[in-house]
Amino acid sequence: MSELRCLIFKIGVKTMIEGRIKHLDVANRSALIVEGNGNEITVNFALRTNVEVIEDETVGLMGGELEDLEEGYEVEFEVASINEDGSIICDSIACVS
Repeated sequence: MSELRCLIFKIGVKTMIEGRIKHLDVANRSALIVEGNGNEITVNFALRTNVEVIEDETVGLMGGELEDLEEGYEVEFEVASINEDGSIICDSIACVS
């Protein structure tokens, strides 16, 4: 298994990672996320992945779809599991800026 070096922090029992979407592939339900330290992480979105995006008027979060995400968005996502190749399966993703 490749070594996963990324900023991971735990909230309760959930493992969360923050970063910026560098590349988004909605058709294949995946994204390349870049952390603040430059580390790149491949993320795969499960069919059940919860997506939250910023609502323009209130600047609060609202439910969305993968298609609502865009390259350049700062996000925080919940790790469901880590694949043998080091890629991550994501349970939820939320825009943080």
